Amino acid sequence: MNSKKGQGLPLNVIIIAAIVLIVLVVIVVIFSGRITLFGKGLKEQSSQYEAKNCNLPGTNRECYTDRSGCISDGGYIIEGRYEDCAQINAYCCQL
Repeated sequence: MNSKKGQGLPLNVIIIAAIVLIVLVVIVVIFSGRITLFGKGLKEQSSQYEAKNCNLPGTNRECYTDRSGCISDGGYIIEGRYEDCAQINAYCCQL
């Protein structure tokens, strides 16, 4: 009788594949937790640059206590409520 060996995967390959899969799952769990922490930190830092503030880096906006001062300096009032100007009862001026 002529017997043929099975053409399946060797047991070694199956064990190695299972170990690799477990390692990948552990890595994903670790990084997903870190990404969540990164997202929270990013949100905290970016909140100071939200559009609800008049004084944003890279803009020529300032809080003026009177409208005429803004206009005499060559600017114009940007209508809206800006938290940083509201604290000192001022207007947001684009210079």
